[in-house]
Amino acid sequence: MKASLPVLISAFFCSSVWAGPVIEVRNAEGKALMIELLALEGDNVIFATTGGKAKEHTLGILKFDTDSQGKIREEAKALPPRVPKLDIEVVVSKRREKRGYYMVDQEVSAKVKLRNLSARIPFPATKAAITYFGRDRRNPDKYKVMSKRPFDVEGLAPNKGAEKEVLGFKTSFDSDNKGYGNVGGYEYDSYLLTLTDEAGNILAHKTSDAGVRAVIEKDASKAKQLSELSAGALVDKNLEVVQ
Repeated sequence: MKASLPVLISAFFCSSVWAGPVIEVRNAEGKALMIELLALEGDNVIFATTGGKAKEHTLGILKFDTDSQGKIREEAKALPPRVPKLDIEVVVSKRREKRGYYMVDQEVSAKVKLRNLSARIPFPATKAAITYFGRDRRNPDKYKVMSKRPFDVEGLAPNKGAEKEVLGFKTSFDSDNKGYGNVGGYEYDSYLLTLTDEAGNILAHKTSDAGVRAVIEKDASKAKQLSELSAGALVDKNLEVVQ
């Protein structure tokens, strides 16, 4: 008995590794505003408002008073190149074949689709990798790195995309949930996709696991730590390596 189950997950996502300077500026009417300066593109200022409901905005530099225009231009000189957002779509294929009554052979692979959402800014060439995780039904609180598959992503022109077929791994596991004689084995559970620049900074990342996503949202460094693990490594639900 064979089955193929593709899992499609799509998201608009790009995690920036740089935070812009927070400065006080005034608009042309003299109203003060604290902003996080993200980029200066021509005469357009891209900034985020500070506070609990931070939001990105684009405003012409002439909308600020003269002193603020000078401050913005000076601060912008030290800003790194702006990295645009990506539309990331991952399709995971899981082929299963029964062996005996409970044992299952599983083959996993993925297709990654990327699209640059910016109409003006190219997305740089990156080193990408998918880390596949598995879980043993006898011990579901631990993730095992089943395989790590690196691949190159060429630079994406504005509004352009690319696709990549990514190899996965093969595994076998006991599908009996209740039997005392369960012999174990790791079944595919989730993945982590990372895109990094030449210096190793993560420009974007995406995972199919809600628990992993929640931990990374609290501590962005976890994405890099996970992406550096080798096949066979075990981590707990807090993404700490298990010895």
